[in-house]
This record gives sequence, structure tokens and C-alpha cells, in this order.
Amino acid sequence: MQYNIGLTMRITNAQGYNEPRDTIAQHWPRYMEYLLPEANYFFIPNIEDKAASFCEKKNINLLIITGGDNIGLFEKRDKTELALLEFMVSKKLPVIGICRGMQLIHHYYGGNIINGNNSFLKEHRATDHKVVIKGETVKVNSYHNCKIEETTLSSNLSILATNVNDSSIEAFVGEKLLGLMWHPERDIQYSKFTKQLIIKFLLDNE
Repeated sequence: MQYNIGLTMRITNAQGYNEPRDTIAQHWPRYMEYLLPEANYFFIPNIEDKAASFCEKKNINLLIITGGDNIGLFEKRDKTELALLEFMVSKKLPVIGICRGMQLIHHYYGGNIINGNNSFLKEHRATDHKVVIKGETVKVNSYHNCKIEETTLSSNLSILATNVNDSSIEAFVGEKLLGLMWHPERDIQYSKFTKQLIIKFLLDNE
């Protein structure tokens, strides 16, 4: 399949004066070349409910909700990504949520997100740690301070991976949905395991 991928962006401000900007880490273009080199990809501006029409015009058939910033910090971004997720779900098109993106999917389906305690932060904030996924133990990076409350996980979502030390949710799947709490685009050496995981998800949902 020829993928037209939409990637969401964070909101930043210009230094020294007030000019909100939509931005994305430079890791992402490099990672897209590694992950799906034949795909087209587009950066989606934070235009709230107009984002769905943007996707239609660009024929977006895969959405990646990127990481960075907790839900609730930037209303425009929250509204944009929720509108995009609603659009993709309604069209039965695949969505991959990375860190914040995974949390947003959980939030969309009514789940709670809580701030981790000191022990949680020590394990998950700017560290590498191990997760168990499909019976295999793999090392992943971690940059989050928020935790998905498992008791509120929607029946639309199934746990795919957990942290080996505190059993917190590190990945889940749903119909046309994949959430990863780690950042595959930030690895110095890209994980073949994560690439295979994503490619299998896409093949299963073509």
C-alpha cells in the first residue's frame, strides 16, 4: 500500500516575542525514511476541527500522533488531535500514538491519565528500561511522567506491553490503533523490533 502519513505537531513559541508555532522534532523525517521510505508524509498544523478536511485533501491513510507535552497544556493541539483521531476512527484508518499520542487515544476512549510518583518518574523519565511484549523482553527508551490508569482502560483497547519493574502499560492495541509509550524516532540506533512491530500492525490493518 502507498501510505500518505499525517504527523501531528507540538506548539512552541518564538524566542523573544509572541508567535506561536507548530513544530516537530528533526528526528521524525529521518525516522520516516527508515520506517517507510516509500511513503509520503505531511505535517499537520494545529487547526482544530479543520484538521479533518486537511486529511481528506492530502488523502491521509495513516495518522501518527506524535509525543511531547502533556494533554491539557495546549488546547489547540488537544482539539486538533482529537478531531484527527475522530476522523480516522470514523473512516476505519490506522492510527499510531507515540507517548502523548498513546495517552490521547486512551483519553479519547474515556480513560484517566495520572501523574506518576517519584518512583514512577525514576523508572520512566529520560531513561531506558525493559518491557515485556508478546512474551519477549526488549529495552526501550522512556520520556514520560504520566501514567495510564489501567482500571480505566477502555474495552476497545488491549494491553500489548508492560514495564518489567512496575507493570505499567507501555503499549496497547485496538481496532486500527497502536499505542507505544516509547519514542522509536529518538533512538540513536533504530530498533528493528519496533519497526517490525509497526509494519506488522500496518499489514494486519490493510
